Amino acid sequence: MPMESMMRISRVGISTWVYFWRPLTEVLKDIVEATYSYVEIWADKTHLDPIISPDLSAVKHLLNSLHLKVHSLHAPFSGVNIASLDEEERKNSLELMKKSMESCSEIEGEVVIIHPFSTETSGDDQSYLRAKNKTEDSLCTLATFAEKLRIKLAVENPPNIGGWSFGIEMAELSKLVSQINNPHLGLCLDTGHSFVGRKSADLSQDVFECGKNLIALHIQDTDGEKDRHWLPGQGIINWAQFMKDLASIDYQGVLTLEISGSPEFAERNVDHILPKAMESIKNVLESGYP
Repeated sequence: MPMESMMRISRVGISTWVYFWRPLTEVLKDIVEATYSYVEIWADKTHLDPIISPDLSAVKHLLNSLHLKVHSLHAPFSGVNIASLDEEERKNSLELMKKSMESCSEIEGEVVIIHPFSTETSGDDQSYLRAKNKTEDSLCTLATFAEKLRIKLAVENPPNIGGWSFGIEMAELSKLVSQINNPHLGLCLDTGHSFVGRKSADLSQDVFECGKNLIALHIQDTDGEKDRHWLPGQGIINWAQFMKDLASIDYQGVLTLEISGSPEFAERNVDHILPKAMESIKNVLESGYP
């Protein structure tokens, strides 16, 4: 990989989900100590969930004092469904998304990550098209709101764990985002989600499907059996090829690690996870050289 391409995609961040059960102030300080410059702040049930009315002014002050840049904020998804066929539920979900977007803007973040539907949602085939149309309507509304706030919205590919199947295939999400055609709407590719519950996965194809619409990444490794959120190099993903693919589409965003610091979730030892994660992403960057 040419040096200039490497430099454009060498910004490294990490999600506060790594320690979602700990106070945000503690997690941010530990992230800085581990030499990260960018962060994604988790907002589902903890940290900056708009339902708990976080003190955004205090968070912004802490971020500035730590010289830590917010690249993204992960909006709530538990009990939230922008694809809901229940119009009242969908409207409530949109209002919650807008609050998260306002929070992101307030702390000078760049991107809000959202799911195309709730992981708790299920439905029959007859409802599929209606849910897809609701998703499109919701994304149009939210993209317009993002434009007003001067931030961006990124739709993430979910893992194939049941429920609605829309959006599991990156090609489908990419087509929808292209149809909406708002420069404030893009895609977030979760590397692990591409493999979960799929008999065959082609991460390179997912990258190419995203193309210029790729504005955020969730970097994690997996064995393909579960949504593992392991460190890069601990699973089945070919990271050297992944980096070459990113360079080929001229991705210029942040490499955001979304890895687990919970032994129960990861089902393995996760001691010293923050410095280990930094070491692993440096190895990924180096693997992109020819």
